[in-house]
Amino acid sequence: MAGITAGNLIRIPDPPVMIFLSISLLLLLVATAKEWKAFIMGNLAISLFLLGILNINLCLYPDTTPANIYNYTGKEKVTIEGVICKNPLVSPDRTNLIVAATKIIKDGAITPVEGKILLSVRNGGQLYKYGDLIRAKTRLKTPHNFNNPGGFDYERYLRYRSIRVRGFINGPSGIVVIRENRGNILKIQLEKFRSGLRSLIEENSSSPEGRILQALILGEKKEIPKDILEKFNKAGISHVLAISGLHIGIIAFFSVLIIRSIMKSSEYLLLRFNIIKVSALFAFFPIIIYAFIAGFGISTVRATIMILAFLVAILWGKERDLFNILALAAFVILAVSPASLFDVSFQLSFTAVAAILFIAPSLTSLIPKGAPDETGKNNHYRKTILFIIVSLSATLGTAPLIALYFNRISTVILISNILIIPIIGFIVLPLGMAIIIAAPISTPLAVIFTKISSFFVGISVSIINFLAAMPHSSFLVTTPTLMEIMAYYLLLITTVKLIDTWKGESAKKTGLKIAFALLILFFIADGIYLHTKDTNTGHLKTTFIDVGQGSSTLVEFPGGTKMLVDGGGFYSKSFDVGRYVVAPFLWHERIKKVDIVVLTHPQSDHLNGLIYILKNFNVREVWSNGERADTETYKKFIRIIEEKHITHRIVSQGTPEKRIGGIGIRILNPGKPITKEDSSARFDIVNNNSVVMKLTSGKINTLLPADISEPVETRLARDGIDLKSNILMAPHHGGFTSSTSPFLEKVRPEIVVFSCGVDNVFRDPHPDVLKRYKTIGSRIFRTDRNGAVTIITDGENILTRVFKRSSLSPQRTPSTQR
Repeated sequence: MAGITAGNLIRIPDPPVMIFLSISLLLLLVATAKEWKAFIMGNLAISLFLLGILNINLCLYPDTTPANIYNYTGKEKVTIEGVICKNPLVSPDRTNLIVAATKIIKDGAITPVEGKILLSVRNGGQLYKYGDLIRAKTRLKTPHNFNNPGGFDYERYLRYRSIRVRGFINGPSGIVVIRENRGNILKIQLEKFRSGLRSLIEENSSSPEGRILQALILGEKKEIPKDILEKFNKAGISHVLAISGLHIGIIAFFSVLIIRSIMKSSEYLLLRFNIIKVSALFAFFPIIIYAFIAGFGISTVRATIMILAFLVAILWGKERDLFNILALAAFVILAVSPASLFDVSFQLSFTAVAAILFIAPSLTSLIPKGAPDETGKNNHYRKTILFIIVSLSATLGTAPLIALYFNRISTVILISNILIIPIIGFIVLPLGMAIIIAAPISTPLAVIFTKISSFFVGISVSIINFLAAMPHSSFLVTTPTLMEIMAYYLLLITTVKLIDTWKGESAKKTGLKIAFALLILFFIADGIYLHTKDTNTGHLKTTFIDVGQGSSTLVEFPGGTKMLVDGGGFYSKSFDVGRYVVAPFLWHERIKKVDIVVLTHPQSDHLNGLIYILKNFNVREVWSNGERADTETYKKFIRIIEEKHITHRIVSQGTPEKRIGGIGIRILNPGKPITKEDSSARFDIVNNNSVVMKLTSGKINTLLPADISEPVETRLARDGIDLKSNILMAPHHGGFTSSTSPFLEKVRPEIVVFSCGVDNVFRDPHPDVLKRYKTIGSRIFRTDRNGAVTIITDGENILTRVFKRSSLSPQRTPSTQR
């Protein structure tokens, strides 16, 4: 794990690693011959560390031949042919296909190629399947991230899956299926069976019950409605929708139970065979069958290996050595797939199991045994308490990771697990296996099992709806730091050890008490720091967030007031920029409240990302120019403002100057509030009605002109308004109709920031615009190249930082300029 982590953080070339590995293995051989035990362990650890580096290098930096599809990325469209090599991932608005490319057709020439492509097809539905040989015309691109602190490294995520190229198809008409059944014959037959199960479930159950049943049996959860997923998240029970160790473990449990029951019916079998080992051996088969039916995806494979490792331990008589069994399962998984170490499901699964093994015995020891009774009530009581303890242990163990990756803590998670796990685990999953077994034998019987399963899934959904609707059923949290996570786990370990030494006094117990007290003090001090850190700052901090082809700017005033100017967004609603780009950045910056949201104008690349922010960040005020838009998103924007009773201020050039934390805020545009009658559907008019703000901090001025272009720039320059600013966000993303020479002569910015997307269709910023800024000597920053740009000023000096991941590095590479 250490070697994989090191290789993931820093690119370490293979040759020196292989040299040191050879030396280490040679020394290991000598140490083994000489029986130097300490030397053996040291060299073994070093060898495994170096092997971890080499293993992750194979994922991140594979050797590419001239025939690799990666060499054909560019601005021109090409025709590709390839075979769909993984099960299509179907969601309501698009289908993602992983295609093993075989040839490129360009200008009539056919060129053999190799490598995988992630092909996204709008509204693709269930039209494609594994093994289809397809042909499509698309522009091949390399994947790009939104480069912000706390952002998801999508490029690396795809690299882990050997994907370095993406393509987009506007609809099913853009793809031709040339031939079918071009993949592995066994997998093709398996997919036909899975397709039959999918049809059976869809025809005999309604939504969302049928979609959830598909997730539990086929491992397909992309089609579950988003509102249902959100309720599962709030209730803290979303893990049941992704096939994991829980599902495979329950299948193993029922398999062992059934086989033991069969064997107990025969005195000969009981006397002839070891019932425990035979049950464990025969449990292999239903587990493997379920894993294949579930699509044998990465998370399913990991869960299968984990449970099979425990069964193998039973066969070897090592079932009590649980921590080593868990480590063996992790070792096997990471040897085969080193990138699994950075997968959320891997971390949650192994952390949950480790927490149960570590915490549950200590908590169980606190339960009074009680006297045995004939009714068995005490036994049932202990089993119920044990189930609660297991759920509590897993919850405590995974809480920091859930906060880290999902920024949400559910207050009803324990109740949810106690109520839902028995229904899903001990009723729905066994019935799911019954559907799998019955489908090829008797369709009517499979239909009955499907309807019964759907009924119990419906009960689960009703319970989850109730729990998720409870006040304060969950709350959002900011992203914890590595130090906070480590301190939490140290506190958890210390607490468990204190429980173990509850009786009696010893030096060890005294040390644990001191450690416990110090850790509590750390969290108290950490809480005080987080509560007061913003109120003590005297600087104005402006961050131009990388939201692609759009705009979103966070302004942090002295004293702690936060203002978010626009939220980015795309014309398509398939990706929520607010949820997946802006919010993670805010959480990383430890921001849970945005005091003021400014909508400069109601176009999707500025508006769409604000919906999630208004819902989840305790917004106090909204500023806008009054412009209305006849779009669903704008109507939702207004509805949230009204439902949450957020103050809505209409601002214009006539709005008096406002001061926040000693910073002056002047509105320079529009000339007057935009009324309903003034609102227009024309893009140029809407753009030129944008709210333009000028922030003044001492001697330093910042101008945020949104999407204005030549007409407004000319008016502002002509009317004698003081536009002189040290920092400028380039108007309209650097489009060719903006940043006119008269306007720039008035502003004369030292620093200009372009908020634009990588390879955007508008080709912003325009070359002529860039040339104008270079002519006046402005330092140029671009979110498409520099990532998020942060500018800090105390009113006298300017400090500039950019965030841009280095090539395939998950760590921030800061660049600071004064």
